[in-house]
Amino acid sequence: MSQAIPERDWKVLRAFKDRAINIACERILGKVEKTIDSRGADSHKCYLKLWKILQEEDQEISLMFDDVKRSNAIFKLAMWKKNGILPVEYFEQLTEETQQRIEGLCNIQR
Repeated sequence: MSQAIPERDWKVLRAFKDRAINIACERILGKVEKTIDSRGADSHKCYLKLWKILQEEDQEISLMFDDVKRSNAIFKLAMWKKNGILPVEYFEQLTEETQQRIEGLCNIQR
C-alpha cells in the first residue's frame, strides 16, 4: 500500500472526498433515523442500539477517511468502492492501473 497513486488520480480523490464523506454520513444518519423511528417503548434498548451503530460506523468512517494521503489512497478508494460510495463516473476517471489495484483490493476483502 506504500506506492503512491498518480497525480491525476490523487486529484480525482481530492475532488470527490468531501462528497464521499457526506454520502457515507447520510447513510449512517439513515440507519440512525430508522432505529429511532422503530424504537417502540424501550428507549434504553434503542439507545444501546444507536450506540452500537455509531461505534461500528465510526470505525468504518475512520478507515475510509482518516489520514488520507497519497501513500494510502488506493486503500481509501477501495474502501469507498467496497462501501458503495465511489460512483462509477469517478471510478472511471481513474487510470487503468489504479482501477485494477482498487479492484484487486476489493476482491481480497470479499
